[in-house]
Amino acid sequence: MTACESQKSNSTENKIAESEIEEQKVQLTEREKEEKLREQINTEYLAELSKCSQNKIAVTDFNGKTEFWKICETENGKRIIQIESHEKTDFYEEVYYEKNGELIYAEESIKYMPINHYILQTWTCQFYAEKGKLISLMSLGHGKTEDDEWNPEIIF
Repeated sequence: MTACESQKSNSTENKIAESEIEEQKVQLTEREKEEKLREQINTEYLAELSKCSQNKIAVTDFNGKTEFWKICETENGKRIIQIESHEKTDFYEEVYYEKNGELIYAEESIKYMPINHYILQTWTCQFYAEKGKLISLMSLGHGKTEDDEWNPEIIF
């Protein structure tokens, strides 16, 4: 009886181990898909950005903060919007990359930049989207992503 129970136990343990391996394969596959998507979007975005020679430039006053806008629209239905502003010692940059009116990449950064001083990177976050859904985000430094109340979906 002990030998039988031992075989059942080993069989159950093997099934659990196989299940865990399959789960890891699925997770790895999802991670690989995410990395491939990020790489594809980055390559496409940089290629489109290099084509931007004719930018529409504007200055706006949004909630008391002056923003400088550059908008590049390409003939193939793609658009890159760059927004910069400065408030006290912080320099803000935002980039939005759209394909056929749909946001597929965004990047926000806040840099410490006091007057007469070099820029120091404090926070940056890259957003990757597909079909109107946030697929991935990558954040470096200290900023919005550390706030429990922050919602990354606000990028849309």
